[in-house]
Amino acid sequence: MVIIHQSAFYLHVLAGAAGLLLFWIPVFARKGSLNHRRVGRWFAGIMYTVGFSGLVMASLDLLAPLITHPASVELSTEQLNQRISTIRDTALFLWSLSVLVITTTRHGWLTINCKEQRDVLRRPAHVLLCTALLMVGITLIALGAIRADPLLLIFGALETWLGGGFLHYIFKKQLSFPKEWWTEHLGALIGSGIGAYTAFFVFGGSNLFEPWLNNSFSGLSVVLWVAPGVIGGIAIGWQTAHYRRKFTARSPSS
Repeated sequence: MVIIHQSAFYLHVLAGAAGLLLFWIPVFARKGSLNHRRVGRWFAGIMYTVGFSGLVMASLDLLAPLITHPASVELSTEQLNQRISTIRDTALFLWSLSVLVITTTRHGWLTINCKEQRDVLRRPAHVLLCTALLMVGITLIALGAIRADPLLLIFGALETWLGGGFLHYIFKKQLSFPKEWWTEHLGALIGSGIGAYTAFFVFGGSNLFEPWLNNSFSGLSVVLWVAPGVIGGIAIGWQTAHYRRKFTARSPSS
């Protein structure tokens, strides 16, 4: 179990680092160009690797927290219980981010490939995945409300919004405006980037920034953790409104 966890961890870190860099190439490349499509495929493959390796790690942490994260010193029963709780709380958040990354990546590529034909999106595997994202988001909102935790509340709201929005897009009778699949594609892959950058700041940011920020990092850390979700959510809303106006203006029916 420890070997599986460690292998998943190293794979997760390597793939995540590559994904953080590749994310920006399709963003700035001309949409529909060869570079956009080629690097986009690479990014999708890397994000699947990030998501599934994260699920493996988080699942093992939830099942056997003291095996995957053994204590280096002898702890009291109370300390052990606290350690188990902390590991599982972190694992739950990583699990939700992994579902976010997998679902948004898959939805982004299915929408651009299927365009107006949404039958593939309605297959059980993708519907269950979107439903899982919705349920994970609702769970985070509930936990965040109980614990007054802004990180859980913000990402619970984001995951609920994305999961519910994907299901609405899949099953609504007709698209709301011309080329809506285009904005759905962009919004979903921005969501994938949100998951990748949040995982980086939450699970790697402390090691990277704390030596320079010292005591101020504890206050700044929450800002770093929620920034990808807030900025990404605004970007999704902006690009949807922008392209909706653009494509509607070009529509012959208008």
